[in-house]
Amino acid sequence: MEHDPNLRSEHSVLRSFLLFRNTTERTVDVYWVNYSSRFIHYTTLKPKTGCMVNTYVTHPWVFKDRQSDERMHVRHQPVYLPEPWYTNFNSAGRLTRKEVNIHFPVRTLMDNCLWRIVALLADKEESALHELEIPRVLKQELAEKRNNKTKTTIGFVT
Repeated sequence: MEHDPNLRSEHSVLRSFLLFRNTTERTVDVYWVNYSSRFIHYTTLKPKTGCMVNTYVTHPWVFKDRQSDERMHVRHQPVYLPEPWYTNFNSAGRLTRKEVNIHFPVRTLMDNCLWRIVALLADKEESALHELEIPRVLKQELAEKRNNKTKTTIGFVT
């Protein structure tokens, strides 16, 4: 999904006023997806913090765990598309910012285990992964998760 050419910002005049809230216990990087499908780092949210954003309805946003590079979700989706400004009124009839709650994705038990192993092997050599007595397919998935994390850590933009 990170290199999906269909996931990109498009021109719009319809604004959206948001309040991104990190509801997790993790540090989350916030990315705007530009017109060329590239993730542009917008800000970093500490656990339980938020930031106000003025954007457009055709501008996608993506959220990643800073440590693991795992996608965080909004409304159980890995990509957030803003709603128009005129849909956000409070009970008194006043226009407000749309609260966008960033949350941890629902994962399978296997995904939980793979992410835990990646975290445990974070400071080990690549050969440590191959020494594990687990099926080859799991080693391949672990290597992929670890490589994705390493690319982000050394500064590649995804």
